[in-house]
Amino acid sequence: MNGRKLGARFHLRLFDDSGMSAQQRSNLYWVIWSVTIGMLGTIVTTGPVWSAFQRQVLQANDFQLGLLAAIPVAASVLQIFMSYIMEKWRNRRFMFLFFGLVGRSFWILIALVPYIFPSFSADLRIWLVTVFVVMVFTGNSSVGLGWGSLMGDIVPIRIRGSYFSVRQMISLASGVVIGILVSMMIDRLGMPGYSIALVLAGITHIADIACFFFVKWPPMTASVGVKTSLVGMLKEVFTNSRFVKVIVFYSIWLFSVNIVGPFWNVYMLEDLKMSFMEMSLYTQIVSNVTTVLIISRWGRLIDRYGNKPVLQMSSLLITLSPLPWFFATPATTFFILFSNVINGCSWPVSDVCQQNLYLSHSPQVHRSMYIAVFLACINLFGVALGNATGGWLMQNPLASLASHNVVLLGMTMTNTRYLFLLSILLRVIVMLVFLPRITEEGAWTLRDALSDMLQRTRSSFMNGITQVRISILRKRARRYEDRERNAEQKHDGEE
Repeated sequence: MNGRKLGARFHLRLFDDSGMSAQQRSNLYWVIWSVTIGMLGTIVTTGPVWSAFQRQVLQANDFQLGLLAAIPVAASVLQIFMSYIMEKWRNRRFMFLFFGLVGRSFWILIALVPYIFPSFSADLRIWLVTVFVVMVFTGNSSVGLGWGSLMGDIVPIRIRGSYFSVRQMISLASGVVIGILVSMMIDRLGMPGYSIALVLAGITHIADIACFFFVKWPPMTASVGVKTSLVGMLKEVFTNSRFVKVIVFYSIWLFSVNIVGPFWNVYMLEDLKMSFMEMSLYTQIVSNVTTVLIISRWGRLIDRYGNKPVLQMSSLLITLSPLPWFFATPATTFFILFSNVINGCSWPVSDVCQQNLYLSHSPQVHRSMYIAVFLACINLFGVALGNATGGWLMQNPLASLASHNVVLLGMTMTNTRYLFLLSILLRVIVMLVFLPRITEEGAWTLRDALSDMLQRTRSSFMNGITQVRISILRKRARRYEDRERNAEQKHDGEE
């Protein structure tokens, strides 16, 4: 009986759920389980497997790699029109589930293109895959809108930092195991392993979306007395200066990052001659393990100091992260480990800050339109334009510079090394010029946050020393008491 009562009272507690109803708690856990289930799909479709599939199976060149990365993301501009429909009809649940399930099923078709169309030329297969990937990201447009709008309604502001950090920690912990298993499979099976991995990715992506059938979606806030025309909603977004500053920063920031985005994995495959297991170990697995160990601490810092100062700290690390790649050679691939430890410490918290900033800077009414404009801008100008620009730079001016065989710091300057340095330079400029312009109500300044962190660390250290001293003194006192007691017992025995 007591066991039954104890079991009835027990529930998993991954975040501060005090004061929440059972339904709200269930919603938040289903959001965590969904991303964990879909982690295989994320690992495969955003990492070395997807890059290697394009390069080795589809035989894409540098420009086509950049184009494949850019064109699908450019489809995010459709989010603006989907948001208008979502706001007008307030049907975000249907759009999320329908477009999500249909769009993500195209990953399975992408995986099977080399087998369904074996007689097609390489260029024709690449264009066919591009069309399918556009369909994937068209579906993802509704997924991103619906997810962001839903999170703004069901995740309390007071726990957003810690909640999203825990969500990332759990999903990435599963990603470590998945990354190892997928790498072993591909190293064993070779080319067919890429297609098998993509098929499994499509299935888990679909399962990720299916989890939201179990989430109770609150109704969208009606826009009473507010303009509901597309132009009116867009004007409302772009006249919100605080929100526009967030858009500008992240668009330019992601551009500086993504000019080199499509070429990390190609560099490991072709320049560093790494095996697929080494690629997964050095990038996703090391990065994910680092994130699992540190992300919850970042989440607590966000809840305490705000998003802006934490974003400034993580941005400095992200700015420096490409530097070890510059010195990596086939004999010194360990430099990549250093870079990905830095990435594991910094990128996940930057993503959490991004989510929190666009949610906190957008009102409840027409929130999906704010999110649509934000995601469309960062994907179009930050990711797509960045990828396409990087592909063009690799094929043209940087290839010309590399032909001069310049040696810098002992390294022969290839077009990829030039791109690494250019990305670092752009990140420094964006971090110093555009990040300080973001405003956040209630956030600490970077100086005050660092000062408080130092003071807390010092106090914690001194408390630790005090506790050690107290423990030593107690042990000494107990030994002294034991000696006195033994002496008395010996004396009594002699008498």
